[in-house]
Amino acid sequence: MSRIAERTGIIWIPDDTLDLLSVDVDGNCSEEDFRGMLAINQAGRDWLLGKIDIIEYLDKLEYYGIPNPFEILDEFADHVDFVT
Repeated sequence: MSRIAERTGIIWIPDDTLDLLSVDVDGNCSEEDFRGMLAINQAGRDWLLGKIDIIEYLDKLEYYGIPNPFEILDEFADHVDFVT
């Protein structure tokens, strides 16, 4: 079982795999945090579409302060492998 499935207790198969990578911010976030969210989500979309490579995607996650980007990507890959 993937760590996402273990943590949530469900086997979630989204219509769009970006849903497993996307981040969000609360309504009281700063403009900088909001722009970071947009950049991270766009980088995820670009990586899934092959517009950027995995190294560039991980670099963007690190740049915008996402802790342990390799761990997040491993969790994503494990879940996708598990449900497909």
